[in-house]
Amino acid sequence: MKHPSVLFFIPTLEAGGAERACLTYIRNLTGLCPALAVQLRQGPLLEEIPPHLPLFETATSSELFERALWSQPFFLFSQAHRLKKLAEQNGCQALISFITMPNIIALLAKFFFDRRLKVVINVHDVTSRILEHSKLKRFEQFLLRRLIRFFYPRADVIVAVAQGIKRDLMESFGVPAQKIVVIHNPIDVQGICARAAEPVAHPWFADRSEPLIIAVGRLVKLKGFDLLIRSVAQLSVPAKLAIIGDGEERAALEGLVTEFGLTDRVMLLGFQENPWKYMARADLFVLSSLTEGMPNVIGEAMALGLPVVATDCSPGVREYLDDGRAGLLVPPGDPRALARGIEQLLSDEPLRQELARRGRERIAQFDLSATVRAYEGLLKY
Repeated sequence: MKHPSVLFFIPTLEAGGAERACLTYIRNLTGLCPALAVQLRQGPLLEEIPPHLPLFETATSSELFERALWSQPFFLFSQAHRLKKLAEQNGCQALISFITMPNIIALLAKFFFDRRLKVVINVHDVTSRILEHSKLKRFEQFLLRRLIRFFYPRADVIVAVAQGIKRDLMESFGVPAQKIVVIHNPIDVQGICARAAEPVAHPWFADRSEPLIIAVGRLVKLKGFDLLIRSVAQLSVPAKLAIIGDGEERAALEGLVTEFGLTDRVMLLGFQENPWKYMARADLFVLSSLTEGMPNVIGEAMALGLPVVATDCSPGVREYLDDGRAGLLVPPGDPRALARGIEQLLSDEPLRQELARRGRERIAQFDLSATVRAYEGLLKY
């Protein structure tokens, strides 16, 4: 008997948490036949798409980046119509979208073109905080808030990856509580640990004479890597820092490393298809973000037995670290506080071991099979 089909929709396959979660669900669904629509067929995670997965592109680079999006409502409606047609042509009765604008486009497809479509939208960030930190102009922020407030309650189901994200949707955008289901991001502990066993050639990961701190994420302002570099410059204990990821802030971060004379202490490794093999050989994981949702990378660090220092930048981070019982929380946006947290863990081996133990226990609650079963249950017709 043929399983029902569902269409996943996401902007690109860049190396972000929402993108990885999308692919994890696609790879692990057993009772549904997935297809994937991207606005642009780009990003390093393209290589991780299952070989027989139907993949569609809904936009062109000029449509996304050369037009003034907010003065082009036609673009949003054309995307929604394309999405509706793709669902129709592939026999998909459900749309599953990730990230704010694709969520709105998916809801436009339902509201204006096919009311029979079941639309499940995924929210991975504290949306009100993301808007505050965005580069959008004030009137653009206002318009986007109004769109969210109008369309999100019209979804069939909203999946929030943390309780704090659910509260934000209710309090900031008036979304009814009964529309929102909290399902934490799935963490494939076995898969991560298997990939972590692959060899690493870089000498920093073989030399254990000094502690090695590791951080992972897109090189953008919101990730606070400039604050992390400044905190390393203030450390009173010897340590090296490796940052995995790429993005628009790379040149500025490299300049900061040079400015502080840290070229022998801080290394930017760029994007790595397998970040876990580097993480597994570090002594400490640090998350320095200004705001987050429910960052997968914390769960991945805990799965690998790494003690975690994280900025207390969102309810999701606090939830992941069990209110500080499974990791050390420090104030966001404060390099000195971050440096003190790093020093505390690097100087206290029993505490590092205890946090690593609690992290492994905590991550058991994010079991891949249970999470996927819960998610799949939402998509049944």
